[in-house]
Amino acid sequence: MDSKTVSSELKLGEMGTAWLSGLDELGPPPEPVRLPRGDEAHDLLRRLQVPELDAKEIVEAAPDPDRDPVLWWLLERAHHEIVRHMGDFGAKLRGGPPLSYEGGATARYFHVYVFLATIPAVRRFHASRDIPDATSWETLAQLGEMVAVHRRKYGEGGMNSQWWLTYHLRGIVYRLGRLEFSLATGGDGTPLLGMHIPETGGPLLPDVYGDSMRRARPFFDRHFPEHGARAATGTSWLLDPQLAEYLTDKSHIMQLRRDWTLTEAEPRDGDDSILEFVFRYNGQPLDELPQRSSLERAVVAHLKAGRHWQEWTGRIELP
Repeated sequence: MDSKTVSSELKLGEMGTAWLSGLDELGPPPEPVRLPRGDEAHDLLRRLQVPELDAKEIVEAAPDPDRDPVLWWLLERAHHEIVRHMGDFGAKLRGGPPLSYEGGATARYFHVYVFLATIPAVRRFHASRDIPDATSWETLAQLGEMVAVHRRKYGEGGMNSQWWLTYHLRGIVYRLGRLEFSLATGGDGTPLLGMHIPETGGPLLPDVYGDSMRRARPFFDRHFPEHGARAATGTSWLLDPQLAEYLTDKSHIMQLRRDWTLTEAEPRDGDDSILEFVFRYNGQPLDELPQRSSLERAVVAHLKAGRHWQEWTGRIELP
């Protein structure tokens, strides 16, 4: 088995060529990959907050090394690539592309199986850093959110956010209350924490936002004292100054961004990002998008006027 055979069998094409080539050179992991099955798998998926319908499909479609040798070859090496970069927040891993859905549920959930296979390794890393069990599992439950989003967006089970979940599997992202924080550095090497907003957890109210922000610095000072971040950074449409044209000063978004300072980095196009996170957009006409909140109305009105949203980078001092 080699990368060319795998690429041909799974129809990965040019998108996966470089990834597969690197995996081929890497080889299989030093320890055999093990996937949980049956009741053990159901219990783990429940703990990871994967919806029951998806959990059932995931367990039933799990690949087998004898029945699915091509998928197993890829699973072993995708797992190995993540584990060898455990704790390395400088590595730029994307987890490879989604597999063709022509391969059925096993292909659609392939990156879920990589996640499950890597749970023991990241849990060992968490233990080595004395990460509390509750924080460890709350962080890893991001998998359930991503699986739920996939079904809601596409109408069928799967998971295609593997690029983001590689951060969780490498032990460089942690959920602290309503927010997630990742180990990072600025362009000049200054230690920073990346701030991220999961979908789950309820409204991002000022008090829950403040609670997470207050927890960040003590957490990383204790568990990653060599890092020493004193500020957080983020790149998001939430920092787009154009939002002030539509939202009042009393809106939660406008309140939360007050202490952020925009950097001199050039803003990026943010249309796709704001549509994804506000609507989980799937290409439908703008007139068909819900208009229940001030934010939803603002996003649509701005785009229908022929204007564009932007993603800005900002920085905030950690309390």
